[in-house]
Amino acid sequence: MPEGTVSFDVRAPGDRVWAFLSDMRKVGSCVPGVQSVDIHDERRATWNLRMKIGPLSQAIRVETENIEMIPPSRAKFRGVADNVDMTGTIVLEPKGEVTTVTYTMNVQTKGPLARILDNFMRAKLSQQTQEFAENVKRSLET
Repeated sequence: MPEGTVSFDVRAPGDRVWAFLSDMRKVGSCVPGVQSVDIHDERRATWNLRMKIGPLSQAIRVETENIEMIPPSRAKFRGVADNVDMTGTIVLEPKGEVTTVTYTMNVQTKGPLARILDNFMRAKLSQQTQEFAENVKRSLET
């Protein structure tokens, strides 16, 4: 199962980082490929992504759910799409005016193209988690 993990420091207090990361629209603006986030309630949303797989571009609809929210330190979520199931965690460690964020994403591919998608996700997930970290830092530090 492909996994991407990144830890990074944000120059912002923990409560501000938590408020940002617990807002699905704000988080969506930081996730590579997200085109829109349709919020159903405080726990569930539909994320519309555009993923590039080699020379091809594909629209993906992901039904997401926050399955654990422990303010201001930890959140766990899952997402389900046609060919992919994902789980992720965000852990915050406030240290005064700096907060360390650890973001982990696990992806399990399914269906007839699972092996191809699995190889693609292994190569891409590290890059995407790093890009997510850079986007969160930029959003909170400017």
